[in-house]
Amino acid sequence: MQMYKKKKLNVLALCSFIWLLGTGILFGSCKETPPTTLEVTVVNANGTVLADVKVWLVAEPTDTTHNPLAVQDSTVSNDSGKAYFDLTNFYKPGQIGVMQIKVKGFYFGLTGEALAEITEQERNQVLLQIQ
Repeated sequence: MQMYKKKKLNVLALCSFIWLLGTGILFGSCKETPPTTLEVTVVNANGTVLADVKVWLVAEPTDTTHNPLAVQDSTVSNDSGKAYFDLTNFYKPGQIGVMQIKVKGFYFGLTGEALAEITEQERNQVLLQIQ
């Protein structure tokens, strides 16, 4: 009689272990991916940060047949000379590679341009000098 109870306990323990393992895998696969962002720091020729600079992102794919998505976004730099962009929506799940974006700025007749390389799921940074 004891052997029957012992076997039943082993089967129950095995089922519980498999259930816990499956639950762990399920919750592990639901992990949220980090966002893809770009932080632009705007400075003048002397290196002083500039606020209220109009900053544009311009990127057009070289192959519009397979990738018709073009990035065109703009914002204004804050008091710390920073302009922030969220580029998460421009990446497809599983896409690998680096995207290059032109960053342009305009401030009271002064302009500047820089090239930013965007890596997926990272906080990317670029320095934009206005002259």
